[in-house]
Amino acid sequence: MSSRAGPRPDAAARARRLSPWLWRGGLGLLAVAVPLVAHSQGVEEPDRATWIVDPKVPGADAPPAGRSLFDHLFLAATPQGRQLRLPFPFAALVRAIRREVAPGDASIRSVLIPLGRSLQRTAAAPDFFRFPRIVVAVTGAPRAASGMLLKDRLYLGYQEKAGVLEVISYNEAAARFEFQVVRDYRAGGSPKAFYARRKVCVACHQNAAPLFARPLWDETNANTAIAARLAAVAPAFHGVPVQAGVETPYAIDAATERSNAFAATQLLWREGCGGSAAAAVHCRAAAVELALELMLGGNQGIDIVSDAYLTVLAPAIDAHWRSAWPHGLKVPNPDVPNRIPLREAAADPATLAHVAAAFEPLAPRPPLEIWHADTRAGARLVAGLAEFIGANDMRRLDERLRRVEAPRIVQRAACTMTDRREGSTRRIGFRCGSTGGSLRLAGRIYARGARITHGDIDRLAAAAGHEAVGLTVAGGSLQRDARGWRARLDVRRDAVRARTSRGRAIDSIALRWSDNAGVGANAEVVIRDDFPFVTRAVRAVAQRTLDGKTDAFLPQSFQRARILRVIFDELGIVARDWCCLDVSGMPPANVGESEHPFPADAGPSLPAIVQDFLRYCGACHRSGDAFPPNYLHGDGKEIMARLAQCAPRIVYRLKMWRLAPADRGKTPMPPVQALTTLGRTEVQWRDGAELARLEAHALRLAGDLPAGGNYESLRPCLDPASASAAR
Repeated sequence: MSSRAGPRPDAAARARRLSPWLWRGGLGLLAVAVPLVAHSQGVEEPDRATWIVDPKVPGADAPPAGRSLFDHLFLAATPQGRQLRLPFPFAALVRAIRREVAPGDASIRSVLIPLGRSLQRTAAAPDFFRFPRIVVAVTGAPRAASGMLLKDRLYLGYQEKAGVLEVISYNEAAARFEFQVVRDYRAGGSPKAFYARRKVCVACHQNAAPLFARPLWDETNANTAIAARLAAVAPAFHGVPVQAGVETPYAIDAATERSNAFAATQLLWREGCGGSAAAAVHCRAAAVELALELMLGGNQGIDIVSDAYLTVLAPAIDAHWRSAWPHGLKVPNPDVPNRIPLREAAADPATLAHVAAAFEPLAPRPPLEIWHADTRAGARLVAGLAEFIGANDMRRLDERLRRVEAPRIVQRAACTMTDRREGSTRRIGFRCGSTGGSLRLAGRIYARGARITHGDIDRLAAAAGHEAVGLTVAGGSLQRDARGWRARLDVRRDAVRARTSRGRAIDSIALRWSDNAGVGANAEVVIRDDFPFVTRAVRAVAQRTLDGKTDAFLPQSFQRARILRVIFDELGIVARDWCCLDVSGMPPANVGESEHPFPADAGPSLPAIVQDFLRYCGACHRSGDAFPPNYLHGDGKEIMARLAQCAPRIVYRLKMWRLAPADRGKTPMPPVQALTTLGRTEVQWRDGAELARLEAHALRLAGDLPAGGNYESLRPCLDPASASAAR
């Protein structure tokens, strides 16, 4: 089916394309083509909807398949096998990562957070502004020679005083983000990386992915008050300048929004089309075909009435969605509230790390929105897959398509021209075509002598739905002959050859006009119809999948290297180093002390109080890590001593269960997300014997509690020095 032809191809194409910016309902190009369908919590039975990522099911600590990007980056080959090789100091580590991404300050973003909400929030006390936590996100495309796609997939948190590096990086094979911790990352140290306890991580990272604050990011050095306190210590920390605008945290926030969508893309890829039947395989193939078209076309919109979308992708997704997720899909929330820490904190430096319950990442977050089966369901998958395709991949594909013999679509139109001098430069404006015409073109070029120096194409719309906006004129030639002036334009998009929204190459744009610019002016646009070569390759891979010769379009995780490599082979593109399929030679994933059976040693020889706390709190607090406080680490005697030290704060957090959420000074412990593994609902826990017994234990150990006061006025549970000694 084709419905692109019509008297106004630009308008027709615009009405038939759907913006790729679908995840948060952003105002992308042509977003009004299909109305936003989103449902907030409380609408249409949200409790019956299915979580895309269920915060109550964190998963195993060790990767169930593959390895993290961090491992692929820093587990280096040695004669003894692959071993961790981390550059130090931290600035050197960031430089090593930068070698994998395109040059430019925008490729890696870093902020300083002296008073934050991470597990390391108290590690620098009382020198918060001397040892701010550094948060780094990779936000740029890969370097030309790199096979590794790190954009939106690698995040670091560095706390110098603790010597701890926290890492969140993607694992395509497992279709999830991995949480890792590097201990002893300090001068003279022996860094060791291990996969962290996901129960602990997902208690805050309820989207099982990076999270970040909402604007205006007042915990970061974008806050002038925070920056002033930091600048009094140093102008920069580990290469991160103190003075920064809001564009830096904004870029990190945008990256976390995009990475939050990865889980949805993987779910729709695995399950949205169905299983392994022919219709499901062709559905996935259509999604990849449309994603490649979208990327080659410069993210100008998804064609929702093409044959691939309307007759293959949409019916399969719609049918399966209504069957598998009749009440919708709950999108997890990667945002925590903006917090102004200096406004919250009292004058006493000891209370600077206080985080009120309303701002605590542990507080359960409702879904961002609820997706239902609608006309955009297939487009969500296409837009999501486009985020798994690198700029390098598109450059290689474009280079291959340049060499194929393809039919040419030639379009011509009359123009209105303006030609005037601006010093030594000529500015030539043009507006070509008319209502009902097959070609419409508008823009301007600048020339010096016979050379076009630069320019812009505001809009191009040709027959059969070919359109493009925001193109750059990178150069070209300007000549004069007996008929007047002739200009040939070199048109680009992001330093690669310009293509229309349908992924077809714009072969040439030529303008002709006489000395009288208003007479006899015309434009000629030549478009190469080369994308069908991609279509045929993708469909050939679908057939190979059905024939059992490849697993590319079977219901498993979407792995860029595994799938694109097969398609590129079909197109005759020479294979290069595809990361990150090969995990051979890697040592077993190190989970350190992260996976204890609980209760770990709660035998009859241990006091009842120790048994209870191990049973209900051990998942987070029995470890070798200083944070969260490891008061359940060690043998029975050591645990009793630490429980006594921590008792006042334990009492405080347990009593939060007795208060309405709006009245709580801190989030309660155990956190709400932990109750599922304990087999209790919130009401059952609040009113049950287990909570009452823990309170009684803690009250006996606490002795006299100060009347009133806030949480931070209580004696510390474990100071960093004693916690570190327990490791």
